[in-house]
Amino acid sequence: MQADKPRPTSALPKLLLYLLVVMVGGALLAPLVFDLGRDGVAWIKGSSFAETGVAKWLTTTVERAHFTRFFNRAVLICALVFIWPFLKSMKLDRSLLPAWKPYGSGLGQAVIGFGMAAGLLLIMGSIFFRLGAYQFRTEPGWWKLGEPITAALGASIVEEFFFRALLMGLLLRTMTTKTAIFWGTFVFAIVHFLKPPEGWKIPDDQVTWDSGFVVLGQIARGFGDINFLLAEFATLFAVGLVLTLARMQTGALWAGIGLHAGWVFGLKWFTGLMSYQKGWLPWIGPNLKIGLAPLVTVLITGALVLWLLHGIASAAKTKGLEKKR
Repeated sequence: MQADKPRPTSALPKLLLYLLVVMVGGALLAPLVFDLGRDGVAWIKGSSFAETGVAKWLTTTVERAHFTRFFNRAVLICALVFIWPFLKSMKLDRSLLPAWKPYGSGLGQAVIGFGMAAGLLLIMGSIFFRLGAYQFRTEPGWWKLGEPITAALGASIVEEFFFRALLMGLLLRTMTTKTAIFWGTFVFAIVHFLKPPEGWKIPDDQVTWDSGFVVLGQIARGFGDINFLLAEFATLFAVGLVLTLARMQTGALWAGIGLHAGWVFGLKWFTGLMSYQKGWLPWIGPNLKIGLAPLVTVLITGALVLWLLHGIASAAKTKGLEKKR
């Protein structure tokens, strides 16, 4: 019997080129977006509707935003602009996407994933609160659930569709399964890792045409900080791995959507309640996604959810066979 030949890895070079174009394009576009934002605020303040609620909210939001936020928006714009030519070059079709199973097992998988991810993450946070790593904010947002829920739903649905459906579909078509899992996980981690250090910013009066490349330089420096690399990149890689394995085991996105939403919700809600006390790295950082403790928690959560879903699927299969007898 002849061994299967590895499939060509044509998807990976095009994917890496897409990411490079998006980042460089974002660096070039960011100063323009920044200037447009500032000019727009000046125009709104001089207009007849400057005192309306929407105008005040918009001007306040833009004025508070630092250049790095405009850089993030510029990168997002480039990602959306270049995604169509990228997908077209990869000959996208429905066969790349996993099965759509919203009813029965699908929604149940999402609920299990959400409950386990959010629950274990918040338990870990409460442990570090008792140890002194965090303390309550002056006005903790116990009932400010709008942002955590919105962020959880938006990130989980959009990112699972892109990374675990489209990206994994492309990689699985051109690579062996293990290789596709590794590269899909790596790309997910690296995309989320591409940001400047916490608290770093460029003063507004120092923004020039090349400020986007200054941000890229700060991002690159993060790979030289071994503590930060181990504390955050390893956790992001673990998250991507768990979500990818959930997609591969279930053949659908529902378990991953639940896990992803649970982690984002727990992270956002806890951040609204607690403020970080310095000096706890590499165990825990300013939020619940940085540190070795979150890394271990993510891996434990993934192992428990995958084991639980496997058990449920096996029980359902056994029950189905008994009914046929």
